[in-house]
Amino acid sequence: MSWHGGMAGGRARVVNAPPPPHDRAAHEPGREAMRRGILAALAATLIGLGNAAAQTVEWRFHNSYAPTRPESGHVRDLAADLRQRSQGRFVLNVFEGNAMNLRDADALRWMQTGTPEMGFIWPPFLGRDDAAMSSILVFGLVRNATELNRIMPALRESLSAGIRRWNIEPVGFIQLGLLDASFMCRTPVRSLDELRRVKLRVGSREQVETFRALGVAAQIVPQQELYTAMQTGVVDCALYAPRFAQSISLQEVAKHVISSGFAFPPTPYVVMANQARWRALSNENRELLTQAVAATEQSSARFDQDVAADEAARERLRGQGVTFYGTITEAEQQAIRTAAIATWETLMREAGGQGPAWKQRIEQALTAR
Repeated sequence: MSWHGGMAGGRARVVNAPPPPHDRAAHEPGREAMRRGILAALAATLIGLGNAAAQTVEWRFHNSYAPTRPESGHVRDLAADLRQRSQGRFVLNVFEGNAMNLRDADALRWMQTGTPEMGFIWPPFLGRDDAAMSSILVFGLVRNATELNRIMPALRESLSAGIRRWNIEPVGFIQLGLLDASFMCRTPVRSLDELRRVKLRVGSREQVETFRALGVAAQIVPQQELYTAMQTGVVDCALYAPRFAQSISLQEVAKHVISSGFAFPPTPYVVMANQARWRALSNENRELLTQAVAATEQSSARFDQDVAADEAARERLRGQGVTFYGTITEAEQQAIRTAAIATWETLMREAGGQGPAWKQRIEQALTAR
């Protein structure tokens, strides 16, 4: 402190001077009270911040599938795991059976609204808004777990980039699994050549294009119409999973089965979060959620169990009079793959954007040795 003397109207003016001794004593009680008040306010603020950090975070997780589906079980496991990892401080409230009334085709739109904060989607459902992601894999590419594991890093990288383009955070994945794609027929069909003599039901445009390139008369028939179509001869065979045949009683009208040697496209589900809500999470909660999703992906990727489940399904169907003729030849499988890659090339070129680059990256991984 310093003294600055001056004359103003004959009186001295003091600037930044300490009070005289008697004034300091007079003001000391007030200063002490102020100091205590500031400390109390600071302590209350710190306590409030601590309480805020410890508050439970609750997010809504949209699941369009019925509770009985395997995917729903994985999501429930994810929610339970996250609750345990966070000691109850991060809760996913799962809305199953499309309780939030949201369409899968609109997933890239509703995920940007923040309601819900989280969900998951199978990329083939995104065809209207993102053709490249919807065609990231096609039938005729992947035959077994070895091939799927080979392409999975490129597949994850491509899908993550695609989701981020929509300002959505890809938290991780849930594996669809390997589901045997077989030709289930009204009469015996034991080869690709015999398949060319009948009418084949498929489930998507890319499958139509692939089989037409092979000289097979393929057409799309919705699943809910398939039983009647087979019964009345609208189609003679269906590309279908024997594991799910009993769900529509297909084994009653399709007693002859041969495997294509391929799995249905095992594109994983993308677990995604609203980007703003994701960024608002603490670092700890982001890490806990990432770990829980990674654990769920690992538990869903039990491909050895898929093989066992397919064989168990075949055994059940044999007991109901269904005959299995093994698998088409290696040469026939290669013919399907060649046609499928050509179809894939067309779809990704039409999709534009990153589609061709993603296709090239995944194909290189598939054919690597």
